[in-house]
Amino acid sequence: MSDLPPPPSPAAPPPDSGGSGDGFDFDWDRAKDLAERWFRPLTEREGWMALVYLFAGALVSPFLFGFMMAAAALTFGLSFVVVGLLLIVPTFLLIEVFVKLERSLAALAGHRIEMRPTATLEGSRITAPLRALTDEVRWRQAGFIAANVVIAPVLFAFGSFPFSFVTQVLFGDVLVFGLDFGIGSDLGVGTTGILALPLAAFFAGAIPRVAIWMAGIKAQIAGWFVGTDRLALAEERVSLLSSQRSDILDAVASERRRIERNLHDGVQQQLVAIGLDLGMAEQQIEQHPDRAKELIGNARSKVQGSIGELRQLGRGLHPAILEDRGIDAALSAVVSGSSIPISVQVDPDLDLSTDVGETVYFVANEAIANVLKHAQARVASVHVAKVAANVRVTIHDDGIGGVDASRGTGIAGIRARVNAVDGSLTITSPSGGPTTLIAEIPRT
Repeated sequence: MSDLPPPPSPAAPPPDSGGSGDGFDFDWDRAKDLAERWFRPLTEREGWMALVYLFAGALVSPFLFGFMMAAAALTFGLSFVVVGLLLIVPTFLLIEVFVKLERSLAALAGHRIEMRPTATLEGSRITAPLRALTDEVRWRQAGFIAANVVIAPVLFAFGSFPFSFVTQVLFGDVLVFGLDFGIGSDLGVGTTGILALPLAAFFAGAIPRVAIWMAGIKAQIAGWFVGTDRLALAEERVSLLSSQRSDILDAVASERRRIERNLHDGVQQQLVAIGLDLGMAEQQIEQHPDRAKELIGNARSKVQGSIGELRQLGRGLHPAILEDRGIDAALSAVVSGSSIPISVQVDPDLDLSTDVGETVYFVANEAIANVLKHAQARVASVHVAKVAANVRVTIHDDGIGGVDASRGTGIAGIRARVNAVDGSLTITSPSGGPTTLIAEIPRT
């Protein structure tokens, strides 16, 4: 017998991918995946709402244009007998309503159009019409209504073409008499109808895509006419950020001065006193040991007081309890040593990120400090609640009121913290009280 090893077995054939085995392997899995991707938007709401937006716009635009022109003609015609001058303001207000209707239709398709601010039309019967006639934004609104009577039907025609084609194939006579725009017209009646089926399948997947595309174009055109000026908006934003940066730097400098002042007036003086007590105890420990023990006891008490002050300072720099136990426990710790009763209420389902939680903590901490120092209040409360996408911090006290928001570093520090996160601050403090401070801070 031979000792040679057996020959290797032949390699296993590749797995069957669904092909026919006669040299043509069709990848059914890939075809199925492509089909799912192509037709999936048909099951999503976005495409159909875009089609509704285009259809509604094309439907109402002639009526809006007609009403606008009728109102304008009536106003112009009656102007020769003065009565028309009284119709200028109502006409522009009517146009504004039409624009808001178009804006609402755009919202159906998920397009949010922030309208340009218009000049107010309140005032006398002379100044209000003049203000309306010289307001560029109101003329842009009128221009949009006029242009939309052409734009809306054209974009609807393009946006609804795939839908119209598929509807015609499925419910019309295309399958019987063929396509009527010349494709394959030499093949005879019926043949072109069969060719329409794959075209209908292709256009079915294109229905939401084309509708969303055309709806986006329409919303962009509307935004150009009546929407906010992005360049002006960006300039305003830069100006706001520059102002907030200045406020933040001022608040940081003020905070440093407060810490330096607290260290100088508090812990540093305590340490000096401790040194004097220990020095006197050292001198009297042999001749007057009882007096020396008393001095050492005083020094120990001052050491404990210094530790408490350092803890208080550390809590102001970084509230460790906030990270460990949350905003409810952190605010409860702040008010626990207060000279007046201060209640703390935090919504139980409130979940804050670290940055937002710190902002809420420092805003409430500074507001409570102001209440204790200046309000002469008998009772106060802190309420932290979730309001839509924001968290609202409300600090209320029954003190003497009269808070001047333009003065004092405490309010300036609170405002700087709130502005830094694009929040808002409202202070209501009539003379004689009570005082309510409300800060709304975005949760994301």
